Amino acid sequence: MESVNQLNNQPIYPNNTYQNQPYPGQPVMAAKKDSDTIFTKRFKENFSFFGIGSLLYGIFYAFCLYHNTSGITYPFFVIGTLCYFFFSVQKLGVPYKKDSIFYVISLVLLGISNCLTTSLQLLYMNKCGIFLLSFILMLHTMYNDKEWNLPKYFVAFFETIGTCFACIFRPFNDMISYFDAQKQDKTGKKSYFLPVLIGVAITFPLLAVITALLSSADIVFAKMIDRVLASFNFVTVFELFFLILFIFFCSYAVYAALCMKNVQEEVKEQRKWEPVIAIIFTAALSIVYLLFSVIQIMYLFIGNMQLPEGYTYSSYAREGFFQLLAVCIMNLLLVLICLHLFRENIVLKAILTVISGCTYIMILSSALRMVMYISRYNLTFLRIFVLWSLAVIFLLMAGVTISIYIKRFPLFTYGLTIVAIFYIGLSFAHPDYWIARYNLNSAHLEYLNEYDVIDSTDYLCSLSSDAAPILLNREKNPYLQQVSESYTTDAFNCYSYNIQRLSEEMHIRNFNFSVYTAEKYIE
Repeated sequence: MESVNQLNNQPIYPNNTYQNQPYPGQPVMAAKKDSDTIFTKRFKENFSFFGIGSLLYGIFYAFCLYHNTSGITYPFFVIGTLCYFFFSVQKLGVPYKKDSIFYVISLVLLGISNCLTTSLQLLYMNKCGIFLLSFILMLHTMYNDKEWNLPKYFVAFFETIGTCFACIFRPFNDMISYFDAQKQDKTGKKSYFLPVLIGVAITFPLLAVITALLSSADIVFAKMIDRVLASFNFVTVFELFFLILFIFFCSYAVYAALCMKNVQEEVKEQRKWEPVIAIIFTAALSIVYLLFSVIQIMYLFIGNMQLPEGYTYSSYAREGFFQLLAVCIMNLLLVLICLHLFRENIVLKAILTVISGCTYIMILSSALRMVMYISRYNLTFLRIFVLWSLAVIFLLMAGVTISIYIKRFPLFTYGLTIVAIFYIGLSFAHPDYWIARYNLNSAHLEYLNEYDVIDSTDYLCSLSSDAAPILLNREKNPYLQQVSESYTTDAFNCYSYNIQRLSEEMHIRNFNFSVYTAEKYIE
């Protein structure tokens, strides 16, 4: 009877056997689970493609970007990266999505923008934009992200980055697995990957030994080798070798991480919190915001109420724009958090709508204050960026307001589209040009002289070559019309010298259209 009970307690397998158990009660050994996805298997099977492809991509990266932050090779690098990515996913059997064309066009435009400017701020933001858009494109291609929202993309992004770190040494394991599979393959196909790898490994030490022996045997040959070695910059060679190796491992790790598909595609419902919690603190904030908005309308927009003693309308308007910008960003995040965490409630929706409306007034107030501040002082890149940010926040807030009432509104796609289009517009607008044009406008200069504002010459001469059509143009720069040995003239001469130096250092890899255009204005 005991034996029968033991038999009844054994796990039943699909084929109604006890997985080769010789006697009842023997411990069952669980079968090893294959954790590889279908994409990981294809990735390993095509190691020769991804291994050699990542190595060639590392060489391509070094050629395009080594000591080259804004050269003409940048758009070719972006196009080459996209081609390699789409060839790779095709090899993995991942279908192409038609709506990826927006990401592709945006990335190519950012790459083109890099060789049209030398503004350090734009170059830095362009590169950040290229990196972020590239990763979003990869996630969009590999996953079904139709229902994903901003928090989900945020989690997916860092999950994939973390998996990339875990896969950094995957080339070694995959190479061993690939050659083991090649040995067991009975199809008769012959792989030359390992023989080539061994041949390259033998070549370098053998060449070094033979060259050393021949150099000691013949003085003429030794001098020729010395001249060849003298022409080499070993620091540069080491940097290039390290860069190629680094990009090889990073590129391979990214594809390995994507193939693992560790990110769960399903978006879990997070709106479980009691809406009363949100109603309490949002209602309190909305009262304060309504009071503040009324003051902005009466004092700033209409201007028919009495200000505190010692204040004029211009001085009142020229303060607080950075604080208002911070509050606008906080309001945007606050509404998003409430929509993401708290259950639907008609009262909460109404309060969030009020907060959104007050945010629009704060945005307009901050923008008006910034415009008046610029008119009183000077234009800078930061002030342009603040106005740009306010315009973007205004449109993002409009999307958030719609999503309060339309649950399925594609807020992430909308927001990404707005930010990408507006940033590409900013990048191609060359802000440094408009800064120089505004600050050197004759009417503005007269206004500054009237109020004895600090001269902006130092800041103007720190601008990129994008501003050269204004700064080095005698018709548009009144300071150049004065024939004197003043500090101002010397500053613009220094700016002209820097442009000339950049022009002389240009070659086929780092050719930049902004520098090329600026060179024409050097006298």
